[in-house]
Amino acid sequence: MEEFWKQFQSYLPKIGIALVILAAGILFTLLIAHLAKKAMTRKKIDPSLAKFFVRLIHIVCCVMIGIAVLSELGVSTTGLIAFFSAALAAVALALRDNIADIASGIVILFTRPFVTGDFIEFGTHKGYVIMIDMIHTKIRTYDDTEVIIPNSKITTQEVNNYSSDPVIRVVIDVPISYAADIDKTKAVLFDAAKSVDKILTDEKHTPQIRLEKYGESALEYVVRCWCNFEDYWPVYYGLMDTIKKSLDKNNIPIPYNQLDVHIIDKP
Repeated sequence: MEEFWKQFQSYLPKIGIALVILAAGILFTLLIAHLAKKAMTRKKIDPSLAKFFVRLIHIVCCVMIGIAVLSELGVSTTGLIAFFSAALAAVALALRDNIADIASGIVILFTRPFVTGDFIEFGTHKGYVIMIDMIHTKIRTYDDTEVIIPNSKITTQEVNNYSSDPVIRVVIDVPISYAADIDKTKAVLFDAAKSVDKILTDEKHTPQIRLEKYGESALEYVVRCWCNFEDYWPVYYGLMDTIKKSLDKNNIPIPYNQLDVHIIDKP
């Protein structure tokens, strides 16, 4: 027992140094992560990418601190490295079905086809990107539903990013009776479009009124206007209301499908 105590006392300096290395390493990791996060925030880097880098810093620093502490305690790092290699291989084997998602997540984070906060359309889903993780991307739809999409699907299919341009086009199809005068109809639709609040009316974004095609029961006009992305829905519903009121005021009818029923009396 006395010999054990002597050996323990001789080992105490190494334990003390190891604890100092551990404490200093933790403080250093927290400081580096904080400075990195602050710098990325100042540079306006996407929050998901910033989170990925901070997490990577934590992992690298923890591994380095662990190796330094164990080396100071006299533990062979060769065996430790072999253990970590085997553990990494086991994790890779367990995640073999998610390798494509992880690779796609890295591609999304670095190529940035969209970033956190963008409004995207993927398949049947439209919503705001709330998080880009290593395996999946989360979007919040207009009906407040959280949709989780595997990253591998996003990189192999078409994604429409509505936030890539601050200006967005609003398109509304308007069926008009064949009996209505074309020039008058265009003038009424143009005035209606220009009167809607938040519509852009500069030279580049002047509202456009076009006769699109001849329908079975109506002339089909298209109204194209531009607005800032965040004003899309107020402008869209404002156009719908204003167009109908303007057509009614100018006695321009919107036809609707009718069914004529002929009753034949048989003797």
